[in-house]
Amino acid sequence: MMNKMIICLIFIVSISLMDNVNAVENELVEYEVYYNDQVTTVYDADLKVSEPATIKAVVYLKKNVDVSTGLTATGFGFKNIDQPFEVIDGPSEFTETARHHGYNASETITFEWVICPTDIAAGWTIPLNIDFKFFDRDEKEGFPICFTAANIYVSDEQYSGSTTHIITDTSSTDHPTSEGSPGFGMLTVVLSIVLIVLWMRRK
Repeated sequence: MMNKMIICLIFIVSISLMDNVNAVENELVEYEVYYNDQVTTVYDADLKVSEPATIKAVVYLKKNVDVSTGLTATGFGFKNIDQPFEVIDGPSEFTETARHHGYNASETITFEWVICPTDIAAGWTIPLNIDFKFFDRDEKEGFPICFTAANIYVSDEQYSGSTTHIITDTSSTDHPTSEGSPGFGMLTVVLSIVLIVLWMRRK
């Protein structure tokens, strides 16, 4: 009986962790980020040098919010000339800022980049991050958020295929699909761990 209970709790923890990754929501916006059409964070991405990949952020506005965003790599500063990734196509260069201003509540805006690893990334696993800043025009407040879109292992091989990727239509007004609440997911994880510990002590 106890073993069955532990298995169930581990299953709940796993589901909660997956939900926590899929959806991001706060009082200003709801958004999802995709790496090659996979909901982030993607932990096992693999690319060759110069192989293209797509990063897309879909942001649904709950309030009158100006949105700024950009791509960075962990361990490489904004002013570092030698970056492990470069932008092939998109609203901003790598480490630079893309902005959407003047949009209002209930609208959806999309940012999309096609990026590829440079020679500097060869042989390394490098986290590719997306940085957001949401500015509430009514409250005159800014809210910065940064998280890892993908952990990318870059092989020493050179990509020999086409680097042409098609940027999809960014004018969509569809509400992004929410697959879970980060707050609820984390609470479920904590409670499940506590229950597992209590059961183990009773053993």
